[in-house]
Amino acid sequence: MQEVIISGMQSLYGLEHVPGNVHAKIDKNGMHFFITTYKVKGFGYLSVIDMKAMFGLMKMESVVLNATHRDLPLYSGDLIKVAGKCTLLQEFYNTMIDPMTEDAKAPYRKVKEKYKGLAPYETGPHWYDDIRYDFTLGATGKELKDKERTITKDYFDAYLENVAIAPACDPEEKKAKTKAYVDGLFKNGGPAVDQFKKLIGDEAAREVFEKYVFCCR
Repeated sequence: MQEVIISGMQSLYGLEHVPGNVHAKIDKNGMHFFITTYKVKGFGYLSVIDMKAMFGLMKMESVVLNATHRDLPLYSGDLIKVAGKCTLLQEFYNTMIDPMTEDAKAPYRKVKEKYKGLAPYETGPHWYDDIRYDFTLGATGKELKDKERTITKDYFDAYLENVAIAPACDPEEKKAKTKAYVDGLFKNGGPAVDQFKKLIGDEAAREVFEKYVFCCR
């Protein structure tokens, strides 16, 4: 999954590694995390989290795209593989300064319709459900092993269609919108945030998520 996003953003904008994360590598409680953060020139930030656990039987990769120079939704993609079973999430969150237009939503909705036959990934209610766009996809099943790259590419292409019509915006105002979302994660909880708080503590986890995952500080 991550190769699609990384190669695409590298080709379009160029990537610059962001150093300084003292928690870029975490080995604790049988879990191994590696965090990489890039500045996307003239666009915003891209972050990648790789995780392995259960002696390699569980693998996860997460990608976050935060556009600070364009008024776009926050993109968060996750691919989880456990004992041959795959779960894929392609999620988009409303961290917009101005409401998202129907024209901007249309490409994403076409992709979701294309994959409506996949077995859905069911989760319980979350506090962020109201700001997660309805074109988000969550799917699970062994067949995703051969489809996840194509699905990711289709959603990334939809994102790029959105980029083409998204208005420019003030980077600091956009970061403030993203920070409000991150504040919500720390106040109300979220799977990744809760895990990192257990591993490295609340203060360190907040620094990692604000500076190197969502890049809003």
